[in-house]
Parts: sequence; C-alpha cells; structure tokens
Amino acid sequence: MSQEYTEDKDVTLTKLSSGRRLLEALLILIALFAVWLMAALLSFNPSDPSWSQTAWHEPIHNLGGAPGAWLADTLFFIFGVMAYTIPVIIVGGCWFAWRHQSTDDYIDYFAVSLRLIGVLALILTSCGLAAINADDIWYFASGGVIGSLLSTTLQPLLHSSGGTIMLLCIWAAGLTLFTGWSWVSIAEKLGGWLLNILTFASNRTRRDDTWVDDEEYDDEYDEETDGVQRESRRARILRGALARRKRLAEKFSNPRGRQTDAALFSGKRMDDDEDIQYSARGVAADPDDVLFSGNRATQPEYDEYDPLLNGHSVTEPVAAAAAATAVTQTWAASADPIMQTPPMPGAEPVVAQPTVEWQPVPGPQT
Repeated sequence: MSQEYTEDKDVTLTKLSSGRRLLEALLILIALFAVWLMAALLSFNPSDPSWSQTAWHEPIHNLGGAPGAWLADTLFFIFGVMAYTIPVIIVGGCWFAWRHQSTDDYIDYFAVSLRLIGVLALILTSCGLAAINADDIWYFASGGVIGSLLSTTLQPLLHSSGGTIMLLCIWAAGLTLFTGWSWVSIAEKLGGWLLNILTFASNRTRRDDTWVDDEEYDDEYDEETDGVQRESRRARILRGALARRKRLAEKFSNPRGRQTDAALFSGKRMDDDEDIQYSARGVAADPDDVLFSGNRATQPEYDEYDPLLNGHSVTEPVAAAAAATAVTQTWAASADPIMQTPPMPGAEPVVAQPTVEWQPVPGPQT
C-alpha cells in the first residue's frame, strides 16, 4: 500500500507537573501489583503455607512466593472465586484514572462516592451470586465469607431463586452507579451487535442479494463474471414459474396426454401413414374432420318411412293393426258346450272350462 509523503512534524515533550508525575508513577506501580496478584492467584496451591494452614517445609509452588501464597489464600477466603476479578478491577481503575486527566482543581466528590458505592455493591452481590449458584473451590466457599453470609441470610427468606433475582437487581444498580451507563443504551448496543452478527451470517449463507431493486438487477445483467453471465435468483424463480404454468396448462387441456400415445386419448389426430395431422393445442384442426373440427356430420337422405327421420308418430301403424284385429274378432261364434260329467261324491268339483270353436270368416258375396 502506498502512503502519501508528509513532512516530519516536530514532537515536543511537555513536562508534567509534580502532581501528575506522582499520579502516573503510582498508577504504574498499582498496575504491576495487579499483574503480580493475578499470577499469585492463578498459581495458588493448597499445600503452600498460607494464612489458613501451615506446610511441612515443602518448596513453595506459588509464583508470587510466600507473600503471594498468603495473599491469594486470604483473598480466596474472603471473596471466593470472585478474587480473580480483583486484579482486573485494579487495572481498569488505573486505566480510567489515566484517561480522565482533570485539568482543573475541582473534584466532584459526589460522583466519586457514587462510584465507590457502585464498586462495593458489585463486589458484595457478585460474592452472594457465586455462593448461591457456583460450586466451592478447593476448601474455600465459592463466594467466600461474604457470599456465605449473604446466602445464609437470603435463602431462608427468599429461597435460592428469589435471592438470585434480588442480588441481580442490586448488581445492575451498582453497575449503573459505577460506570454511569444506562441499561437502555446497553440494550440498544447489544441489539445492534446481535443484528450485525445475524446480518453477516445471513449474507454469508445466502447465494444472492434478494433485497435489491429492479434497477440493480439491470446493472447485474450488464456485468459478466469471467465471461459467463450468472443467472440471478429472480430469473430462476420466474423460469420455474413459467415451466410450472406450462405443465398445468398441458395437464388441464389434455389430462391423459402424457400417459398414452393413442390418438383418441392423447389429443392427436393421425392419418393413414401414422403422421400427426392435428394436435390438441396450438394447431388448427382440419375443417373436414368431424371429430375435432366441430362441423356437423353429413345428413343422410330423407326417408319418409323412417319414423326417426320423417317426424311421424310411431303409434299410427300400431293403431291401424289393432283396429283390423278387432273387426276380425267380431266374426267369431261360440261352439256348443261339451256335456259335463257330474262330480263324484267326496271329490272336489271340477269347474269345466267352455271351449270356443272358431269359424272362418265368410268371404265377400258377389
């Protein structure tokens, strides 16, 4: 990367005042003490001689030596696991004091007292939360002596869940007093970071940018990557929709056209050479084709004797035949009845049926 040439600027060393020199020297010593204290806490060994126990002339394993072993044991006894946060708090206080260099002689003691109260609330509530919800460390209570006192006082009154909620509320108030941050601003910051993370993750997993305007798509079509134009997601969706619409149109116009090759069911008209003459979609039908053209079939010749075509009633010849039969029956005469035998006693009488003898119809007289 190229860098513009700039003229050398004269850097002048300003002399600090006596009070400022003392303050910066003190801050450096306190920061070094915090580093040494963190090393002593991390290298704590229960077998080292300390305030709570004695050892049998064994070598000291603590990196801070005998003072580090004694101090680490004391801090663990008082604060429990929260002793690890003490060096961090010390370094943070040094950084805050160095950054906020006051040029005037006025000191806001009320603000300083609020910060001290906030620090005290943070330490006490953190020890109480550790005593209620964390496991013990070595032979020390998880919250130290402070946490044990708070937990034994709150649990009979509020139980574990109630005590935890109350300590969390006091901890939040202490953080506001110490830092001056508003929890509304903290929530907005956290929400902004979360949205940025989700947006970054979604952009990494998404192939195309769908939240663009149509004009931006026009610009993308003009540009080509490595000589090959990339099809956008919108174009793929439109192409799939058109293909689906085409399939649905073919399905409703010819439901069985894709399942059979027969001319009757496939929507096609074949000639003698098995060539397609008519397709059900997009091709005009032959006007002479009765099945597909919609024209009426050729009318047959008129037959006056056909009752289906001439329009006469079919009951007229039947009525004429019935009248001729009735005239014929008038010439029939009954014959003499046959003598009947009287019934035998004890037997059921038999009803005799009369017999009718038919005589021929006399011919016409001349």
